[in-house]
Amino acid sequence: MIDQITIHHEKEYGERPTVITSAPGKIDLLGEHGEVSQGYVLSLAIDRRFYIAASLRPDNSLRFFSANLNERKKSTIAGLKYKREDRWANYSKGVIDALIHMGFNIRGLNLTLFSEVPMGIGLASSSALTVATVCAMKELFSLDMSEAQIIESARSSESRFMNLHEGIRSPMVSYYARAGHLTLLDIHSLKVEYPKFPGPPAALFVTDSRVPESMSDEEKGEIDESCRDCVQALDMGNSGMLFRDLSRDDLSSTIEGLSERSRRVCLHVIKENTRIHEFLKAVNNGSFHMAGRILFRSHESLRDLLEISCPELDWLAKRAVETSGIFGSRMIGSGYGGCTVTLMDGKLKSNYEERLEEYDRIFGFKASVFQVEPGEGARIHLPD
Repeated sequence: MIDQITIHHEKEYGERPTVITSAPGKIDLLGEHGEVSQGYVLSLAIDRRFYIAASLRPDNSLRFFSANLNERKKSTIAGLKYKREDRWANYSKGVIDALIHMGFNIRGLNLTLFSEVPMGIGLASSSALTVATVCAMKELFSLDMSEAQIIESARSSESRFMNLHEGIRSPMVSYYARAGHLTLLDIHSLKVEYPKFPGPPAALFVTDSRVPESMSDEEKGEIDESCRDCVQALDMGNSGMLFRDLSRDDLSSTIEGLSERSRRVCLHVIKENTRIHEFLKAVNNGSFHMAGRILFRSHESLRDLLEISCPELDWLAKRAVETSGIFGSRMIGSGYGGCTVTLMDGKLKSNYEERLEEYDRIFGFKASVFQVEPGEGARIHLPD
């Protein structure tokens, strides 16, 4: 891949890149909708990456080339702003804007982008892009940046520059991940732990439903607001309790001042924190059937309590767990479409693929499936 993006960059700009960086896409196995509650999120970086090649320009122009799309965008340091028509380039522009606001001196540059991470299906391709861009800027301009600044500038690209609903977990996983390991984030303390992924016979497969994610930023924000409403209704701000200190019994019945919708959202978040620790214990003990059941219970909760699934994802998750050799499955991503992640015996993948032929007959389009392995976080690749 390094040779390919080097060739693309040289062909586009007439010069070899000074630096090449990459960052992985990622999957949230459990806990992705509880970030605002300062709980836990269990994720893994995948072995598909977003690459950035960069070189300096003699002026203050900014040039962006997508090798995947064969598209070009341009801007300047002085004229840096969000433009809807710039689409994919806005993510890198947002990083540059964040660095300038942090006081770093950024000059004109040429960027080439190339992604192995499928876009728009819940694999955090945008976070991989922003993290790779930050790392390229840090290396190209020799910026004295802390890890916290790296994460914040990546997050700021989406949350401030593009005004999207984006938290801190995705850039953290994309930056910090370790190959062969899961990534356990404590959102309250920002502590990162690396549980070992056991490997064979356990394997993880992503299935793309071919239904695009359609949850709006407003709807994502409503989930966060439900957690805030719960904190207020239970007067947790004055008690010093964290949301994750609650038990399911605390929300087992109607609470004055809390809507039923908010209660159900918060009940999912509380149960999900418990499921994370149960899943890790099961995996560590080699109890893959138990780990799989936990994943499927999480899917049922996303379907019934958060109500963010869709018929295609429900079918994929349910039929998966009915198939020999499969331990468990759940939807991933923000909601209303995207992918499932399935824990199975990797040697029995053919059983699952045969089952997916039925999906085509029912829904009218094919679901694609591919294996993912826990990959490493952001990297610097200096060209030869």
